Amino acid sequence: MRKGTFLRSFFGIQIGLFLCCHSLAAQTLKKVKEFKPGKIENVAVDRLGDFFLLFKDGEIKKYDANGKILASLKKERVPTLFEPWFHPKIFLYDQPGQHLASYDRNFQDPTRGQLEPSIAIKPLLACPTNDNKLLVLDGADFSIKKVNPLNNEVISEFYIDTVDVKPNFTYMREYQNLIFLLDKTTGILIYNNIGKKVNELKTDANNFGFFGYQLYFLQDDKIVFYDLYTEKVRLEPVGRGKFVLVSDERILLVKENGHVVLFDYKNKDSQEQP
Repeated sequence: MRKGTFLRSFFGIQIGLFLCCHSLAAQTLKKVKEFKPGKIENVAVDRLGDFFLLFKDGEIKKYDANGKILASLKKERVPTLFEPWFHPKIFLYDQPGQHLASYDRNFQDPTRGQLEPSIAIKPLLACPTNDNKLLVLDGADFSIKKVNPLNNEVISEFYIDTVDVKPNFTYMREYQNLIFLLDKTTGILIYNNIGKKVNELKTDANNFGFFGYQLYFLQDDKIVFYDLYTEKVRLEPVGRGKFVLVSDERILLVKENGHVVLFDYKNKDSQEQP
């Protein structure tokens, strides 16, 4: 594996064992559709299995499992953080100006606001939580604050250990009472809700997501599925790419050349999404 691949010893042992078995049982994924919609800067998926492509010109398009466009939103630039998971709202954060916005599932009925300046000196990222609060990452001291957006009260706060590293955080997400940060320097950092680091997965992935109780991301030409509770790993060969998304029905792969490939993923260890 190239530089940047995850390095923990138990990962190496489990993946090695898995590859021995998986190489015998692997089946080729069935391609449903391939298309080239434009220059893609980021991707996301919601609870219903609809996919979102964020384009370099700022436009966001929502697709169904068969690649049909369902809705779109034109913006001046790509949002700093885009999160459609918390049904029925779609959340956007623009770091320049600290602007917040939410839309319905069809990008209608917008609600707009702005982070209170007293919350963070340098608010790099902001994302919604499962209990309708906000997480705010302050780049000035690398603290994460949980905020009540109704009254701007800081409910909790903790600091990230950045000793000997210069982090470049690009994404933040709460899931299963854990906080996940994507750092382009080191990989995926996992914290509990009181700030204790649970794990650090070394990877050069451009995005990550969740499938049931598994964290997934693209490494080389395979999707890595990491169980959050057992720490077991399974791999799904899919081909090299820039981004990957997984739903109960489909795998979406964005290749380096900008092509988007949809694969059938039915009957593939489907899990109920928490």
